[in-house]
Amino acid sequence: MASEDGKLASTASTDNNQWELVAEGDWLVGQRFGVKHHAVLGRDSSCDITIPGTHLSRRHAELAVKGPTLLIRDLGSSNGTYVNDERVTETELKPGDTVRFDVLVFRVQGPELAPIMDSNATMIRRVPTKKPAAPRPAPEPKNWKVKPTSVGNRESTVQMTTLQKASHSVSTILAVLMGIATLAALGYLFTQL
Repeated sequence: MASEDGKLASTASTDNNQWELVAEGDWLVGQRFGVKHHAVLGRDSSCDITIPGTHLSRRHAELAVKGPTLLIRDLGSSNGTYVNDERVTETELKPGDTVRFDVLVFRVQGPELAPIMDSNATMIRRVPTKKPAAPRPAPEPKNWKVKPTSVGNRESTVQMTTLQKASHSVSTILAVLMGIATLAALGYLFTQL
């Protein structure tokens, strides 16, 4: 949603006591989608959070607040639901988690806890530090048997199998040998003239 000055405006209320998905990439960047109790996300107009486009299933995922936690459940989507780059069927979300539906990426923001102390009291908070992420192992090459549903599903490029590589090498060697034999035959014919 755009405001009068053309900047993105929040689609959620300013209530800090609810869960939100904040879009991080693509054309939705900065938009906020609030979840107070329960929400279904998908491209169908009957969903609580509707995002048009082919990257989402009609009913892609369900979000539910259970006590102090937010749960996410994939509803059998074609392109999957990923939390912190791991495909999930159902899991608990924490503030700061990254949720991805194919190529659409969101950051989870949780409710702020009510202050226990006097609101006029000085508060000192620690700056959160990020632990360096452990290096991820290289993904195994994919050999697609059918065309993937979208570019966002691919984790690596299509790789040739060992048999295809060997066949390609043999074909290349034979072509080079045929070229040499042809040149030798032409050279012999020219010397006989």
